[in-house]
Amino acid sequence: MKHLFTILLLLIPYIAWSQSNDFRAVDNYVCSLKVDKDITIPELTLKLTTPFNSDLLKVRAIFVWIATNIEYDSKESVAVSPTFNPSDKEIFNDTYKFRKGNCRGYSQLFKYMLDLSGIKSRVINGYIRTDLKNFFLQNPNHAWNSVNIENKWYLFDVTWARDPIKGINDLWFKTDPEIFILNHFPVYQPHTLTQEQYSLDDFRRFPVYTRAYYDLNFSNDFSKTGHVDIVNDTATVKIRPHIDCTLRARLYDTNSRVWIDNKPGSLVAGVDYIKLYIPKKGKFILKLGALKKDGGSYLYYDELIYYTIENK
Repeated sequence: MKHLFTILLLLIPYIAWSQSNDFRAVDNYVCSLKVDKDITIPELTLKLTTPFNSDLLKVRAIFVWIATNIEYDSKESVAVSPTFNPSDKEIFNDTYKFRKGNCRGYSQLFKYMLDLSGIKSRVINGYIRTDLKNFFLQNPNHAWNSVNIENKWYLFDVTWARDPIKGINDLWFKTDPEIFILNHFPVYQPHTLTQEQYSLDDFRRFPVYTRAYYDLNFSNDFSKTGHVDIVNDTATVKIRPHIDCTLRARLYDTNSRVWIDNKPGSLVAGVDYIKLYIPKKGKFILKLGALKKDGGSYLYYDELIYYTIENK
C-alpha cells in the first residue's frame, strides 16, 4: 500500500498538468527546458511531450518550442526553384540543424514532430496578403498547418506566432478560420475550414489586414469587404478602434504606382472614421493608419488595413 501511495503521489503532477487548459504551465515548461544542441528531433519531441497526455497540450509544447527557438530567415525564398527543390525531410532537418528557416521549414518541422507524437497534421501551401508588396499576389507564397485534435481540424501558423519581443503570438494558435482566411488562402480550398466557401478571387477582394492590426488588437471589425465605394469623389471608411487614436489615410495610384500626398483639407479624420477626397479618376489602394497618443508624444502606425478604391 505504501508503494502504491508513492506512485500515486508521483502521478499527481502529471495528471493535473496534462488535464489543465492553462497554457502558461506548458509554456513555462518548454521555455525552461534545457536542450543540448546535438539532441535529435525524436529525442526532443519525446522530451517536450512526455509530461502531457492530451494531444492539445502536446501540440502546444511543440508549437511553442518551434516558435521560440527557430529564427525566421527572411533571406530564404519560399518559392520552389526549378533547379533546387529540397525534400520535406531536407527542409525540416536543415531548419532544425541551423535553428533557422522560412515558413516551409517551420511548417514541415511542426508536422514532423507531430507525426512523431502520433498526431495527424498537414502542411498547407497557399497565399498570404499582409501589405502592399503582396497585395496583388500571383503565386503561393506561404505555408502553414492544420492539426487534428480530438477528431477536429484546427489552423496554426507557427511562423507568424514567433515574436522575439513579446513571446508567442497566440492569435495564430488554433486560429478561428474566419479570422485566418483574412490573410491566408490555401491552394486547396477545403483547407480554409470556413463554413462558407470562398474562391481565390473572393480572397483578393478582402481588405488586407497587416500584422500591426493584429498586434495592436486594433479593432473587432474583421469585415471581408475590401472595396470602398466613392460618393462625390470622397471615400469614407468607418471603423471603431480599441485604442485611443486618430485615423490617417493615404492613396496609392495603381496606374502610376506612386503614393499621392494628401493636400490640406483632403482628409477629415475622427476617432472612428475617415473621409478622404479622391483627387482624380482611376483605381487606387487606400492605406489606413493611426496616430496614437503615448504619454507626451505620439506613435504613428503607418499601415493597418488596405482597401481598394475606384473613382469612375
